[in-house]
Amino acid sequence: MFGTTIAKPNNRNFEIPFPLKRDLSSRKARNEEVLKMYPEPKNEDKNNNYEKKPRILVADDEPNILRAMSLVLKSKFDVTMVTSGNKGIEKIRQGMDFDVISLDLQMPGLSGIESLKAIKQLSPSTEVLFVTAHSDVESAKGALKFGAYDYINKPFNNAELIAAFCKGVKRRNNVIKVEKTKEQLAFVKAQLMQSEKFSAIGQLLSGVAHELNNPLAAVIGFSELLLMREHPPDITRNYLEKINKNSMLCKNIIKKLLLFSRKEESKLEYIQINHVIESTIDLKQYDFKVDSIEVVRQLADNIPNTMADFYELQQVFLNIINNAHQAMKMDAGTGILTVKSEFDKKTIRISFLDTGPGIPQKNLQNIFEPLFTTKKRGEGTGLGLSICHEIIKKHNGDIFVASDKQKGACFVIEIPVVDRIS
Repeated sequence: MFGTTIAKPNNRNFEIPFPLKRDLSSRKARNEEVLKMYPEPKNEDKNNNYEKKPRILVADDEPNILRAMSLVLKSKFDVTMVTSGNKGIEKIRQGMDFDVISLDLQMPGLSGIESLKAIKQLSPSTEVLFVTAHSDVESAKGALKFGAYDYINKPFNNAELIAAFCKGVKRRNNVIKVEKTKEQLAFVKAQLMQSEKFSAIGQLLSGVAHELNNPLAAVIGFSELLLMREHPPDITRNYLEKINKNSMLCKNIIKKLLLFSRKEESKLEYIQINHVIESTIDLKQYDFKVDSIEVVRQLADNIPNTMADFYELQQVFLNIINNAHQAMKMDAGTGILTVKSEFDKKTIRISFLDTGPGIPQKNLQNIFEPLFTTKKRGEGTGLGLSICHEIIKKHNGDIFVASDKQKGACFVIEIPVVDRIS
C-alpha cells in the first residue's frame, strides 16, 4: 500500500506500523486500512503563492482509494479525482488539460483500456498510467501497447506512487518540447525556402527587365504612330493588333514571375510535369540568350500526370537550372543544357545535363547538405540544393547527381506517378 513513513509538522519523522496483509478479504477492507493511515487533515494550506503544479487526473471507482491517493499526491500535483473513465474523458472534452491520467482497469462504464484509447484520441500528448491490483497485472502490461507509459500495483507506497506520476509528467514535458522544436524547425525551413526563392527571383529580375524592353518598345512605338496622324483603317488595325500582341507578351512575362514568387501553403494538384519544365525554362529565356546557352528539350510525349506542388517543383527545377547556367557561364561562356523527361508505370524521371566543368568527386557526397557551397562569399547561401532535396523527399521522390570532370554534371529527379486525389 502507501508509505509507512510520514512527516510531522515539526519535521520529525515517525514510523507507522503497517502489517497490512495481502490476503484482505475484499477491496473495501483494504481501502479502510489505507484511510486509517491517512486521515483527512484539519487544516489545508491556502497559500496560492507557489509554482504551478503539474495537473493530473485520477480515475478509480473506489472513493477510499481516491481519497488516499489525493492525500499522497496533492503536495506535488494539482489533482482532479473522478470515479470513472467516462467522467475523466468528459473533463478533457470540456477543455481541461492533464499531464498525466491514472486509470483503474476495472471501472463502471468504459473499462480502463477503452478509456485509454479515448484519451489518446482526444489528447495524444497526455500520459496514461495504470494503477491496478496484482490480479490485473497481465492486463496492465497489455495496456502498454495501446499507449500507457507504465503501471503500478496495489498495494504500493507513496514514494512509488509519486515517482510514477513524476515520470509521466517528465515524459509529457519532453514530448511537448519535441513538438515545439518540430514546429520551430518547420517555420525556419519554410522561411529558408522562401528566402531561397527570393534569391532566385533576384537573379531573374535583371533578365525579366530586359525581356520586357522589346515588347514595351513596340507598344510605345506603335501607339505613338497612331497619335501622330490619321491612318487608313487597315493600317490602324494592324498597329492596334501589334500593340495588343506585345502588351499580352509583357503581361505573360510578369505573370510568370509573380506566380513563381508568390508565397502560399504547399498544395498538391494533379499536374503535368512537362508544363512545370516549360514554365521554368521560360523564366530563363533571356539569360540563356544573352549567355549563348542552348536548351535542348527531350520531353516525353503522353507523360502521365501526377499529384505534386507545381511551384515547389518549379523552385527545384529553377535552382538546378541556375546552377547549370552559372557553371557553363563561368567555364566557357557558352554551353548546352539538355532537359529530359521520361516515365514508366510507377515513376517520372527528369534529368538536367549541362556541359559545364562538372563537380569534383570530393564534393558529390556533400552537395545536398545544408550550408555546403563551393561558391564565393555573397554568391550563394548553400541552402539551394538542400532545399531541393527536402522538397523532392516531401513528394516521396529522390534526387541524384552524377558528374565527370570536364563533361558536365547531371541531376536526376524521380517522383512517383500518383493518381488524382479528390
